Amino acid sequence: MSNTQTIGPAAVHRLLHRDTVCSVFSGTVAAAPTDLLCVTVAHERVDGSRREVFLEWAAKLTGLAAHPHLSPCTAVGLTENGRPYLAVGTARRTLADLLGEQGPMPPGQVRALGVALSDAVAVYHRAGLIHGAIQPSHILVGTGHHLQLTAYDVTAPVLAAPPPPSPYTAPEHLDAAVAGEVAASPAGDVYALATVLYAALGGRLPWVRHAREDAADPLLRAAPVPHVPGVDPELTDFIGAALSPDPRRRPTAAALRQQLTRLPLAGPPSYGRRPDTVAAGLLPRRGLRPVTVAVSTELAPYRPGRERVGLRPRLRSIATATAGVALTGALLGGAALATYAATNPESTGSVCTDPAALAGWIGEQLDEGTIVDSWCAGDGDYVVATVDYQGGSGGDGDGGHERLAWRIEGENLVAVGDCDDPSLPASVLEFIGCI
Repeated sequence: MSNTQTIGPAAVHRLLHRDTVCSVFSGTVAAAPTDLLCVTVAHERVDGSRREVFLEWAAKLTGLAAHPHLSPCTAVGLTENGRPYLAVGTARRTLADLLGEQGPMPPGQVRALGVALSDAVAVYHRAGLIHGAIQPSHILVGTGHHLQLTAYDVTAPVLAAPPPPSPYTAPEHLDAAVAGEVAASPAGDVYALATVLYAALGGRLPWVRHAREDAADPLLRAAPVPHVPGVDPELTDFIGAALSPDPRRRPTAAALRQQLTRLPLAGPPSYGRRPDTVAAGLLPRRGLRPVTVAVSTELAPYRPGRERVGLRPRLRSIATATAGVALTGALLGGAALATYAATNPESTGSVCTDPAALAGWIGEQLDEGTIVDSWCAGDGDYVVATVDYQGGSGGDGDGGHERLAWRIEGENLVAVGDCDDPSLPASVLEFIGCI
């Protein structure tokens, strides 16, 4: 008998991500077994008004006109036991990977990218949908560098989760992001798209610095967007207008497409040498929400397992539901995940005392890099490691070391790095450079 599980028409193969709201799997459908799918399924059943809200959103998504730069939605609906799910096409590489490997794009390619994506976003908006998390890691790179916007679950009311503030968060949504609430708007999508284009040019934004809190500083967001050396100023002027701190002064996605289409790029470039790398702060290695998966998950509610089977972490799209409205109340509630350590208190200690097992556990969290050294910290509640990146990451190309830390949650490792987290012990704060 086959052990293959199905969610709607999709056969799911491997758990990529799990949080308190949903699980994300890789999958395929019988009609196209070689096409990769990303399948998101909620943990909890929905009924009543939550069911109707989700189905209304699903109807809008399935009613979208086909667009070459929107990832196809293969299926969306409710499982037999009433759990919302969404299956969309995916790819192994993203624009973040491309920019990190190859550096900034030529201005003509960035203009073409802007025309394609703004047209796709305009189609999305005309259907009454809001994306809410446009960024390079949510833009797929297919055959021939064909680009498609994906991560539609970020606007599904019962699949959403609050995102932390990032350079792609529009200024009007910063307060909600800092407060752990969910907000999105069409103007916010335009802002995020303009940030993607500016990053692709190699631009350096005033609010993307070394300090993590700069991305949420409203005063920095009011600073003018500088021209990019070696790029026609008219192109950066159009992008800068879409990055206006006042959402009322930004063009719509459709208007931005028209502006970029008519732009000849015939003027002299701005003075100076063009950057040869994309700003590292615009290409975070772990994206907005790093996650850890330790067990293969059934479609039933979470139950702690007895054996840890490591899988590499993947990113799940995060957050938002309707225009300009915080939707925390619309999110699927639910208890925190049960922890393996609660029923197996000796399991963590055995890993901490076995260097090979600890290194293997940490290695599952890394997409790249070599572990130089690692150990348990904070009385065994945390794991820390020094990782060597040969040739660099995030587009800087310089290589070097990075100090990383994870909180042990049962049999999972959850990445930490917020210096303002009061729960972090002093030893971990000192190790990751907070103090």
